[in-house]
Amino acid sequence: FQAEDGIRDLVRSRGLGDVYKRQISSRSKLLIIAGTGRKSGKTTLVCSIIERFSSLEPVAVKISPHFHEATDGLVNWHINDNFNIYRETSEAGNKDTSRMLRSGARDAFLIQAYDRYVREAFDLVYSAIPGDIPVICESPSLGKYIDPAVLLLADNKELTSRKELKSIIAKADMVFHPLRHEPDLNSLVFRAGRWALI
Repeated sequence: FQAEDGIRDLVRSRGLGDVYKRQISSRSKLLIIAGTGRKSGKTTLVCSIIERFSSLEPVAVKISPHFHEATDGLVNWHINDNFNIYRETSEAGNKDTSRMLRSGARDAFLIQAYDRYVREAFDLVYSAIPGDIPVICESPSLGKYIDPAVLLLADNKELTSRKELKSIIAKADMVFHPLRHEPDLNSLVFRAGRWALI
C-alpha cells in the first residue's frame, strides 16, 4: 500500500538478522552522517543539509541503539523483537526527528536497533521510499553495513570521551565541526538520484 505522500506502508520483515551483518551494499540516494560521540553535532549537521535540500523533500532517518518508549508524535511503523521503527508526525518539541521535519524533511523515521539488526531495520524503511527521493540518515553504525553515496562525519574535538570510530573515520568523505561553525555544504550535491561531493 502507498500513502498519499508516496511512502509505502511497511512490508513484513524477512527476518534475515545476521545475514545482513555480513553483506555490504551500496545506496546511491543515501547520505549517512556519523559522529564521534554524543553532542558531536550530528543532528545539527543533518538539519543543515535538510534545509539546504528542502526543495527535494528528503526523507530523514535517525538510528539509535537506545530503546525508549515512544513519545508524543512518534507513531509505530514496524515493531518486532529485534528493532522498533517509528514515524515522526510532529514538528513540535526538541526531539531530533521533530527538528528534522521542521528543517524540511518530507518524512522522518526513528529506528531503535542494536548493531546486528541495523541493516535489516534500515532496509525496511529504505525500500518504502519511492524513486529518487534523497535519504539522509544519522547513524554511527549503518556505515559498517551499507556503503552510502556520501558519508559525512560530525566531530566535536572538545568531547572528552570520543567514540572509537576508526573504520567510519577512514570511510568518511568529509569531516565537519558543526557545533563550532556553520558547515560549508557548497560541495554537496544531489543529482540524477545520487548524492555526491564536487
